[in-house]
Amino acid sequence: MTSQPDHVAVVFESGPQRVLARVSGEIDMDEAPGLREELTAALEAGDTGLDVDLAAVTFCDSAGLHVLLDLDELAAQAGKTLVLTALSRPVARVLHLSGVERVLTVRPPVLWVEHRRYGPTVHLAPVGRLDESTGAVLEEATAGLADVDVVACDMQDLTLMDVTGLDALIGFARRLDARGIAFFAYNWQPQPRGLLDLVDQQYPQTERPTRLLRRLQDFATAVRTAGAARAASEPRTRPGPGRAGPERLRPGV
Repeated sequence: MTSQPDHVAVVFESGPQRVLARVSGEIDMDEAPGLREELTAALEAGDTGLDVDLAAVTFCDSAGLHVLLDLDELAAQAGKTLVLTALSRPVARVLHLSGVERVLTVRPPVLWVEHRRYGPTVHLAPVGRLDESTGAVLEEATAGLADVDVVACDMQDLTLMDVTGLDALIGFARRLDARGIAFFAYNWQPQPRGLLDLVDQQYPQTERPTRLLRRLQDFATAVRTAGAARAASEPRTRPGPGRAGPERLRPGV
């Protein structure tokens, strides 16, 4: 069964217990009502629920998010499940920025890496969660790293990292280091940073497995420490002979 609204196409595949809906095109406020109606019917037709493939969706706004949230609520009320089996980058980004990815069931979990290059420096920005099922994305990110001297990795949008994800990231940094490429990671979020701290507690400081991930942090700490030591060792400047301090105004002047 195939439906083709103006900007959205939906192809349904019926399985023994679940229905798979492959959605493509743009999901906006004009297309959302019709899409909600069709996906609701598909959810009712599946014995255990509905799987939705959004890999071919090129645009999704808040109206599309409400469709997914409404379907998830209907599924729960009926004792069924709604599972998002694949996401395009536009959908993954709006789910991440809105926080909806923490509410809906997404398999596999989502991670993508934004990539920008400025001469010999590449800026990477992992977005989503880094775990066993998403670690391979880091391998894909190395494809455009020819003739690169520095890789700067902004961790601001990496919301969750488990031990297998950390291992993948350490391996990524070590491979860059072996090629003579300097790797810097910054803007760590609380959960990934906490995992780094937990792992490092098991090793002497000189043997920390996360040392390449903390290179920028360690450099900043060293600079602050050196600055504080220099300030503490320098004598305070006092007015010398013949030098008066700021003149106080006499009352009435």
